[in-house]
Amino acid sequence: MATEESKAKDKITTISVAEDTMVSVDEVVNAAHDFSERRTKVFPAVSIRHMTVHSSGDTTADVSEGSRLGPFVIWERCTYDWSKPGSVVAMVTDSNVYGFPGSNWEITAVANDQGSHVEMTWRRRFQRRPLGRIMGFAYRHIGQRSFTKYARDIIKNLEALDAA
Repeated sequence: MATEESKAKDKITTISVAEDTMVSVDEVVNAAHDFSERRTKVFPAVSIRHMTVHSSGDTTADVSEGSRLGPFVIWERCTYDWSKPGSVVAMVTDSNVYGFPGSNWEITAVANDQGSHVEMTWRRRFQRRPLGRIMGFAYRHIGQRSFTKYARDIIKNLEALDAA
């Protein structure tokens, strides 16, 4: 039987952010599964240097992505699925920080009068290694504020690229 301490370590923490944008649903969804160099212009935490597309199909892809955080490179390998209209889900299959299964990222977009309503949700379980514990602590304590800013940056980047 699992102890309370081990249950807490296996806990999934969820952060959701919703934003409205002038960008269309299709543009939001297409950007979420665009693994070209354009990705870094939309998602500031992604580094082309730390991105590898292992395979890609019509509605799925296997991609490793990462970024430098101080002296560390935080990375995850995900199976992306955009088969459901208006949605892209990235299931973590390997990582140096996130626990798997159980960690994923999802973006959904629904048309509205101005363009679209976008929701981004990060569900994370953290590994018990030192870096996972540090990131888990930070995620639980400053994650909502940090990811709210990150989501707004993504929307601003999409709008700037759309206007160009």
